[in-house]
Amino acid sequence: MLADHLMTGEAMSINTADNSIILIASVIILLIFPAILYWGWRKGQFRDIEEAKYRMIEMEEENGS
Repeated sequence: MLADHLMTGEAMSINTADNSIILIASVIILLIFPAILYWGWRKGQFRDIEEAKYRMIEMEEENGS
C-alpha cells in the first residue's frame, strides 16, 4: 500500500522542475513588490492620499456648471 504512493524517478524530476518554476516565480514577485512600493514612494504617490477625492469633486463641479 505504501509502495503505491512512492514516486518514480520520472515523476520526481517533473515535480522538482515544477517546484523550481514556482520558486523562481515567487522570488520574482517578492522582488517586484517592494520595487513598486519604492517607486510609488519616490514619485509621491503616498504623500497626500486624500487629494484625489477632492480633485474629483472639483472636476465634477467644473464640468457640471
